[in-house]
Formats: sequence, structure tokens, C-alpha cells
Amino acid sequence: MRPDHSVTLRAPQPPDIEARLALGYSAEVTRMFGGSARIDTDMTLEQASGWYRQLAEHPCGWIIEVDGVLAGEARLDNINRQDQRARMAMGLFSDRSLGRGIGRVAVRLVLDQAFGEMRLHRVDLRVLSFNDRAIRCYRACGFRHEGTERESAFIDGVRHDDWIMSILRPEYEALGNQAVLR
Repeated sequence: MRPDHSVTLRAPQPPDIEARLALGYSAEVTRMFGGSARIDTDMTLEQASGWYRQLAEHPCGWIIEVDGVLAGEARLDNINRQDQRARMAMGLFSDRSLGRGIGRVAVRLVLDQAFGEMRLHRVDLRVLSFNDRAIRCYRACGFRHEGTERESAFIDGVRHDDWIMSILRPEYEALGNQAVLR
């Protein structure tokens, strides 16, 4: 599925604080990130500013923008130049952004950066085993499930597994642009 919108990655900018504040928290999205679904959906200016500061200071942190509007964030964490690997973290902030193919395009853009300009060999990620939407997205982008950390997340009084998924540069190159189209 191809989104009907322009999806880009860009560096954080100060106006993103207000944009993030306006989005607030989504209970569903927060739960998929491993937080409590019983959250206050309002975000404070202090929280939005802290979020911005962390992302702006991150060496490989980007805003996911859809049609010029903040939709989420993406990062490459734990970059190891010796082993040529990193861990991807990403998320969309609003329920309205889910199920539209935005995540697939954003994943492809991050992988283009990782395997292109950064010349990494491996990108992995962790995803909660119940986050079916994200798992479908990652699989469509070429990630493979390679392991399970049993009962590693404790959310709202229940233990959940984390999946470790990864993709290697040759696997991604073999996909070409198909990663977005599936």
C-alpha cells in the first residue's frame, strides 16, 4: 500500500514543540510503545519541550513529517561503527496516522539512511509481540523475527514478550523499492 501523502524525515525544529503538544498522547499508541493505556492524553509544555530537546540532541533522530505536518519520530540508537549496526526506534503519535502506509515509508527512509549514507550492515529493533500493526509493517519492509525476550515488558499489570527483528543490508538491497509497495 502506498500512502496518498508525502512522507519525509527531517531534523527537529523549535516549532515541533507546539506541534507535539497539540497532538498530545494517544492511549493506543502509548500502549504499543510499552506505556500504560490509562494515561492522561494531554501533554504539558514541559513534556513536549523535553521530547524536542532529546530528539534535537540525538545524532540520528528525525521528525516523521506527513504533508508538512509532524506525525512521529524515528531514531537510530546504539550505533556501533565497528560492527556496522544500529537499533531502530520509531513511532507515529496519532491514531489518525495509523493504517495509512506512513510507517512503511518512514521505515524505508530510515533504512535508506542506515544502509546508504551510514554504510551500516545491520539494523534491528524491538517490538512488543502484541503490536500486530507494527510487526506487519516491519515484515513488509524486510525485517525478520530472530528472537523473543520472554515477558520482558510489564504493562498495566501484565507481562508481555518483546520481539527482536532485524534486516541486513543485502536483504534490504534485494527488496529495492518493493518494501514500500507490499
